[in-house]
Amino acid sequence: MSVVELGVWFRAMHSIRREAPAAEKTMAALQHAVSRMLPGYGELRVPAGQKANLVIDRDGTRLPVASLSDGERACLAIVADLTRRLALANPSLENPAREAEAVVLIDEVELHLHPGWQRRILKRLVDTFPGCQFIVTTHSPQVIGEVKGGHIHLMTEEGVFSPPQSYGLDSNRVLEEVMEVGARTESVKKRLDEAAERIDREDYDAARESVEKLRRMLGENDADVVRLGGLLEFLGEGP
Repeated sequence: MSVVELGVWFRAMHSIRREAPAAEKTMAALQHAVSRMLPGYGELRVPAGQKANLVIDRDGTRLPVASLSDGERACLAIVADLTRRLALANPSLENPAREAEAVVLIDEVELHLHPGWQRRILKRLVDTFPGCQFIVTTHSPQVIGEVKGGHIHLMTEEGVFSPPQSYGLDSNRVLEEVMEVGARTESVKKRLDEAAERIDREDYDAARESVEKLRRMLGENDADVVRLGGLLEFLGEGP
């Protein structure tokens, strides 16, 4: 559901809410769902005299929905579309968003979302629609790191399997251990490996030079740079 479609639907529901109690319940359920999914956001409405342009309160400020970020609009569209569908399928429920049961499929759930929102999206969906079972696809290590391994099914050329661990892992570990993707750019990984090999060979002059180049490239606080520099200092070969 696009923002324009949401505005048209919302105005239609608003216009019939007095004659159709189900419309009033659906709108109330949507407002509640929005506040659960998007904390800090208030009343969603169409201003008088406008056909479809939606506005929403955010931290006390009224904003056009069209001015929100892609991620915010994506979350709002999911909430509105799912609430509408649950209400249509369950007209007798007082709050279909909170009470209805359903299986919901979402493809690429992280689409348009900031990495921070990618970490929050699944919990927010489950909290907002507690009766629903969500089946989603994703390529985001942030999403995967918020789900227990037994609930993840990886599709590979060898078949489908679940990782032994995923929940709570940092994004780099998810990339490397779950998704089997290097966390580093290949050229940088090669330079790090070369520096480590030079230390192993006790070629300390070359190792110091490699570490210094990496420090200039990645910054002195980079974890691998700190590790290699610390190893040189421990061996008495630091700068």
